Amino acid sequence: MTHYSETSLVIAACLWEAVLALRARPITDPDAIGLALAIDKTFDALGSAALRLTVVGWTDIVEAAWRGGENDYPLCFDWDFVPAWIIDHIDWSDPFHPAVIQRGGG
Repeated sequence: MTHYSETSLVIAACLWEAVLALRARPITDPDAIGLALAIDKTFDALGSAALRLTVVGWTDIVEAAWRGGENDYPLCFDWDFVPAWIIDHIDWSDPFHPAVIQRGGG
């Protein structure tokens, strides 16, 4: 049986919550609406279960990014850092394969 740290589980939950929020609440910002539609297409293409596993796969990358800059980040991890990381680091253009875009600085 695989054991995960509490930190990893929390990060995975925060990632999933952020994806759901970005999909559901695009407000009126055209970029946010575009992102919400792209995430929605990915849900339709992969289904919730497969997408959830994909998102969980980003846990270690997000944790490393957070550890690299947490002392300089003025906002909170779950409601600010994680959604911003998704916006900046996930390419949703292929609904069957949302991909991490590696960028400098986390």
